[in-house]
Amino acid sequence: MKRLQGGWLLAAALAFAILAPLPSLAQKVTLSEDTVKPRPDISVAKRQLTMANDLGRRTLQSFRAAQTDGSIPVDETLVQPARNTYALIRAARESMDLKKEYMKYPDPVFDLAYKRVAEAWNLSRTPVDKYTWSMERDAYLSISVRDVDRALQLVQQALIILP
Repeated sequence: MKRLQGGWLLAAALAFAILAPLPSLAQKVTLSEDTVKPRPDISVAKRQLTMANDLGRRTLQSFRAAQTDGSIPVDETLVQPARNTYALIRAARESMDLKKEYMKYPDPVFDLAYKRVAEAWNLSRTPVDKYTWSMERDAYLSISVRDVDRALQLVQQALIILP
């Protein structure tokens, strides 16, 4: 009986080791750690969103100005500002998550802003994800411009909604 239990335990451990997701590599962010650290303060989230909006606008300009020649691969200098924008939006969303934990009563206006930031966070991920780098440069740029532009619209809406 003990041999059978040990076999199942070994099989379960092996199955878990094979099927468990591997940790992904962290995105390279060139912003200070203090800038992207979430805090349960709405002014911190607003500052992070404002910085994301400013950096995202410059990112959009560089995407629009980039050559669409398919023979040129997507390089780090083009993607790094998008990574930083993504990190700032993610930090703002996490700051808002922390704020929600401390709120005594639900706030529908805050929830509306949070939904905008969460959607912007997902859209800002597009130019950062590695799978999009395997696209041809012109397709990558057009999809990235579309999604980052929409993400920044949502960020601006959230900034207007937040107190």
